[in-house]
Amino acid sequence: MMSISQYLAFHTLIETGNFTETGLKLNLTQSSISHSINKLEEDLGLSLIIRSRNNIKLTNEGEVVYQYIQNILQQQEQLYSEVANLKKVIGGTIIIGTLPSVSLVLLPKVLAYFEEHHPELDIRLMEGDYDQIEEWIDRDMIDLGFITKPNTKTLEFHSVFTDELVCIMSSNHPLTQKSELQLSLLKNERWIMPSRKTDRDVSKILSDAQIVPNIVYEIAVDQVILTMVNEGLGISILPSSLLVHAPKPLVQKKLSSSYIREVGIAHKRMRHLSPAAKMFIHISQQTAK
Repeated sequence: MMSISQYLAFHTLIETGNFTETGLKLNLTQSSISHSINKLEEDLGLSLIIRSRNNIKLTNEGEVVYQYIQNILQQQEQLYSEVANLKKVIGGTIIIGTLPSVSLVLLPKVLAYFEEHHPELDIRLMEGDYDQIEEWIDRDMIDLGFITKPNTKTLEFHSVFTDELVCIMSSNHPLTQKSELQLSLLKNERWIMPSRKTDRDVSKILSDAQIVPNIVYEIAVDQVILTMVNEGLGISILPSSLLVHAPKPLVQKKLSSSYIREVGIAHKRMRHLSPAAKMFIHISQQTAK
């Protein structure tokens, strides 16, 4: 008879792509993982994976079974959360989609609060870009997701904090003499741009100002952008909250037209939230104040 442990071993193996990492994640030996997969294939009467020296690949039948098993495991987590809801306790599991900038600035304090006050709650993180997080919410892969305020009506949005976008440059850049900057002054600059997938705000600002930036580097990691700008390789625009981690000589300048982004937590509209999810939203808002 098939079991949840077999489902979990199979699902984790496909996620990690190898038996060694699967064993480490589940605290099981490689032989135990292999036995679970073999038993699952035997119970189903299907070959689910193609084993090779370098990776694991799903068969056509395995693709179908994987989707069903993923749904079963998600329903199991929802059951645990609902049981916690019925008991009115902060427990179970919640899965949070987060942006790299939020992971750096806000999340550590929020997670520290829950570890101290609600250690029984299992918080799992999935870091991605705006589009990925919205897709994960839509596909019920996560309970909550940090994004900027969306235009869609399919999501419920809870504002957490606002963040001004500022221009950053090295300390020896000629524009450091300006008290504030008009975007038109930046059109001929060398740009180190945040990846469009991780931060679409900057692209929109420049597009609205009809500026086509001379992009010399496009980087997904904010800390790398800060370091490269500090070395004089170009300028950039980033949320001011990130600059608490900036190298000391780095200069930030306000833009003449203020650009504010609103960051918050989103979930499917009309979705029932567990007590843990509701508290996560509340603590995030309180921490950001």
